[in-house]
Amino acid sequence: MRFDEFAAERAQVVGVADDIAAFKAGVERLRGLAATVEDDPAKALRYLEATERMLLEATAPQSETVAHAFEAMLRARQAPAGTAAEQRAHVEAGIAEVARIAAVAPTDAERDAALEMNAALLRVLERIERQ
Repeated sequence: MRFDEFAAERAQVVGVADDIAAFKAGVERLRGLAATVEDDPAKALRYLEATERMLLEATAPQSETVAHAFEAMLRARQAPAGTAAEQRAHVEAGIAEVARIAAVAPTDAERDAALEMNAALLRVLERIERQ
């Protein structure tokens, strides 16, 4: 996929942001598409992250806990260059960090929102395994 095609898909997803269910489904679709962008994958990832932030702001309880978990997820998703084992270890460390943050969340809603970040990291692990 080319970046301009990804950007057009993203525009459609953002266009339905008022419909939370459609927005969530669209972000899920973008997560899969971002991995297929060949001409500018880094830019696609940045656009995806911005869209995920929008979704988080629309759906998650506003809290320091959720914000920390989101930042940990973003750091972990940026798997370093290296072997698959090194990349996997980096992402797994991020999953553990998100779990630690969630474990001390003051409410169940914040804990659940924080743990939701690990779903994206599990998809990164799947992508590493397929390479």
